[in-house]
Amino acid sequence: MKTLIVLIAAIGIFYVGWTLWKWAHYRKPDPVEYFAGWDGYTLPIQLTNRITKDEAEAIAARGNGYLIGYFDDGGRLIRDVKMLKGAVFFEHLYEYYPSGKLRRVSVTNPKGVVTTREYEDGAIPGWFW
Repeated sequence: MKTLIVLIAAIGIFYVGWTLWKWAHYRKPDPVEYFAGWDGYTLPIQLTNRITKDEAEAIAARGNGYLIGYFDDGGRLIRDVKMLKGAVFFEHLYEYYPSGKLRRVSVTNPKGVVTTREYEDGAIPGWFW
């Protein structure tokens, strides 16, 4: 029983420390930022490895892809575009509820087909193509 209490306390301390660390290192994004990748299968996608516009252009010159993220005044991702070989590979447009939860996402795939999904406030949206 004593071990269980110590384990629960350790998990709680870790969670609080992690939350405080994230809060202390939060940086509000610029309206337009460039990224070398993305992570996860939830929406909105998590853009990773922030790069400069010059780095994005160098990546494109090598024939590889990069992403452009567009953010609102609150720092929420409202649009992301993956560029590959000088063309749009995919694009997401996001709309949010006042609660901050995702309301609607429109995805344009490489063939130019647009698919839109709407979510109830509080729902956890999953990935779709």
